Amino acid sequence: MLTAQQNTLIEAIEALDLEKVQATLAAGVDPNFVDAEKGPPVSILCDRLFQWWENICDAYQSSEPFADSKKQQDLQVYIDILNTLIAAKANLHLWDAEEFYGPLWDAASAACEPVVKILLDHGVNPNTKDDDGLTILSSISDLFFDCDFDEIDWSEALPEERATLETLRQAGAKMSKEL
Repeated sequence: MLTAQQNTLIEAIEALDLEKVQATLAAGVDPNFVDAEKGPPVSILCDRLFQWWENICDAYQSSEPFADSKKQQDLQVYIDILNTLIAAKANLHLWDAEEFYGPLWDAASAACEPVVKILLDHGVNPNTKDDDGLTILSSISDLFFDCDFDEIDWSEALPEERATLETLRQAGAKMSKEL
């Protein structure tokens, strides 16, 4: 059972309330706990990136894609909260409660290359496997393109998808068949 302060931290992350996240952590809450349904705080944040990604996809589908500055502006609160959690010594390697996905998979599946890069820069392993035994690179390639990384037709990729997959690859991510 979570404490009231742990619940407050989760609520602040879900609301993308940076000031409340900072205040809760400053009050001494350790960000290294796992909510039985939602996972650890870093995973909760990275899972929320889907909303950011859905908004970008909707803009592409409406033939009015966002400018890079708009994408970055909308993403900034996520990055600020992630950096706040990192400063509070959050464990970036904890997976969700079911141990199927971790924060790197969540960020990659939201085609959020800036967050993927932050996680990789902090030593998150790009070659962990999901519940199907797929590496993150293979799993995300399949999610986006229904094929493995080496079979992607890049002409069908959105810039965010390509940047995310290429960042993973440059960081040493392997396809499942390469391990």
